[in-house]
Amino acid sequence: MFDRGAAGWTWDLARIRAKGYTDNVVDLVVSKLERLPEATRETLKRLACLGNIAGIPTLAMVLGRPEEEVHADLWEAVRRELIVRLEEGSYKFVHDRAWEATYSLIPEELRAEAHLRIGRLLTKHTPPEKLEQAIFEILNQVNRGAALLTFGPATVGHLRLSQEERHQIAELNLIAGKRAKTSTAYASALTYLVAGRALLAEDSWEQRYALTFALELQRAECEFLTGDFAAAEERLSMLSRRAGNLVDSAAVTRLQTELYTTLDQSDRAVEVGLEYLRRAGVDWSPHPTKDEVRQEYERIWRQLGSRPIEALVDLPPMTDPACRATLDVLTVVEEPAHFTDENLRCLVVARMANLSLECRSEPSSNRTRYSLW
Repeated sequence: MFDRGAAGWTWDLARIRAKGYTDNVVDLVVSKLERLPEATRETLKRLACLGNIAGIPTLAMVLGRPEEEVHADLWEAVRRELIVRLEEGSYKFVHDRAWEATYSLIPEELRAEAHLRIGRLLTKHTPPEKLEQAIFEILNQVNRGAALLTFGPATVGHLRLSQEERHQIAELNLIAGKRAKTSTAYASALTYLVAGRALLAEDSWEQRYALTFALELQRAECEFLTGDFAAAEERLSMLSRRAGNLVDSAAVTRLQTELYTTLDQSDRAVEVGLEYLRRAGVDWSPHPTKDEVRQEYERIWRQLGSRPIEALVDLPPMTDPACRATLDVLTVVEEPAHFTDENLRCLVVARMANLSLECRSEPSSNRTRYSLW
């Protein structure tokens, strides 16, 4: 009340406390929500599951009701200034506390199932050509319900969770992880890659090798890029044993070489590169002789023949996956080789040139397929 004698406001704290008011803003908003009609509260809960803001078409799809009914249900929440309707037809909570309070109305044990249902609906109703565009919105729902995606047949409510669904969601997480990594959001990328890998069963290396390898390799690269070198090294070591073909082995070797180069372990970087080359069919010493280097350069001139250097620009692109993979390895090995042995560095450079010439030869139906070495 206003105390005229003191020319100021005064408060009777005892009477205020007796009213039972809370210091928690969320509790205040919850009490406001509880006075709303039940249909409005249920619609607001679905809005909260979608986030702080959601478009009316998405909200209507999740609720399985016409847009007009959804607008009608939300009107009372708009009137009480819990949410606002934006010009484009979306609804947004007026502040984070309003969203938090609404979300708290959903029992904790039911939240994962609610998110999973929404994620499945979004996946079902998103056209294939727009799936990648909506992938983050979908996964932000599905991954919150990942606890329900148990291995083997399972039923949660009337939801049937299949192995195919887990694989599909794992593939979506792989796509999202790659997109986040491309945007240099490495921590976010790791979140998606870890979630995707967690959806695969123990036998996934045998049943879904390509998907499992891709998730693990992308994860190792993100661990490297976020500075978790120990985790990256351990994962890459595992992948080097798991790699099922030369191309995958090269991808692992490239990352291992970059990792050890970053750690200023040039000897180790060269070692893993030479290990890969031995698997590819060439056995080099970490300290080759000058005669070995000379022989490799002489081979370049033999392959060039009478062609001028300028003619090489017209060679067809290198399309053979094994050649491209090996050239990638040689490219990253060249830098640490510079610090370990100059002859090895020169040998690597010469082999890169020879490999490029061999793998970009003019096509001919009568020509015998080249050897990688």
